[in-house]
Amino acid sequence: MEKIGIFGGTYNPPHLGHLNIANKFVEAYGLDRLLIIPTYVPPHKATPDLASTEDRIKMCETTFSDSVFEVSTVEIDRKGKSYTHDTLKELKGIYKDAKFYFLCGDDMLLSLHTWYKPKSILKYCTLVAAVRTDGLPYDVLRAYALERYKGQYEGGKIQFLEIDPMELSSTEIRNKIKNGEKIDNLVTDNTLSYINSRGLYND
Repeated sequence: MEKIGIFGGTYNPPHLGHLNIANKFVEAYGLDRLLIIPTYVPPHKATPDLASTEDRIKMCETTFSDSVFEVSTVEIDRKGKSYTHDTLKELKGIYKDAKFYFLCGDDMLLSLHTWYKPKSILKYCTLVAAVRTDGLPYDVLRAYALERYKGQYEGGKIQFLEIDPMELSSTEIRNKIKNGEKIDNLVTDNTLSYINSRGLYND
């Protein structure tokens, strides 16, 4: 059975922090494939710094270039509001025999009960919360999982991946570009070349 990880985000732009987490996710779970899924953001949404879907896809391809990574346009192609449940359901139809591991941030885990059909999500995948050393305490996350999803947690459907985060954010990178500062130590060389060639985030 193929083990497939799912790692979504706006990726505006993708950076070495994303790549660091992705590599640790692959290593920790022995993933056969990690789907990198840029989220769809409506053109009319108030995000003036947002690169086009085409640019974000291309930057994901230049950042996540190893063969284990696969950039998926499933949410961009579907358009509209991207519910995790719907994405997992669609992927299950594509990779029928795969076992899915969905990576989310530690803070996102604490809002799982507000997600669309959270219990169905846990049927489709194992939810892996990335626990940052400078983030939420493990005890808080575990207590939440036990209180809200005791059976699923005890059955291994909610797990934790401890990581040492790289202090990077896409917002920081966009601001550096606007200010004429170097970002060559924040993104891959190929992504830097792409950003420069397209003149992204200069406005």
